[in-house]
Amino acid sequence: MAQTYMLTATEIAFALNKCLLGVFNGVGSGRVVRVYRIWTLNNGIELVTGVLTNLEIRRITAGSGGTTIIPAKHDTNSESFPGQIVVSTNMIYTVSDMFRRVIWSNDEAIGTATVVSIDEMEVFVPLNLLWDVGYADTTVEPIVCREGYGAALINTGNTAVGVVDVFMEVTLAAS
Repeated sequence: MAQTYMLTATEIAFALNKCLLGVFNGVGSGRVVRVYRIWTLNNGIELVTGVLTNLEIRRITAGSGGTTIIPAKHDTNSESFPGQIVVSTNMIYTVSDMFRRVIWSNDEAIGTATVVSIDEMEVFVPLNLLWDVGYADTTVEPIVCREGYGAALINTGNTAVGVVDVFMEVTLAAS
């Protein structure tokens, strides 16, 4: 069984081209990180008037700095991430391939309107799974981050209001 981890970043503020959550596997780690699932949840409860923004799941070829996130082990006996693997919000990154782009509403999750809008729907976990390779077909690969590569969820919209919670489920292996 693969060593599995949850990378969790909560109440992350939006900003143009901000890495909301990223993982970068630096040279010398001796490990391979595989990204299986990415969720975003609009758990903001402060009253904000937001706009629609764009979120992109990207492969990155450089990643450093930011606010460090400690991976939560699914099994407490799993190894800790080597120091060469950076997990953070607001990391400095270099983008490569794009895997997915979605529109996101950064209004508060619970408004006063009686009509359910997109931001109210962004609190339901099944509706906010942006990336999932949990297919029954085991020949479909996750996003594979060998040494020198990573994956990041990046806000590419020009908005600076609201917050988001981001979760990545990853595995760590020797090959």
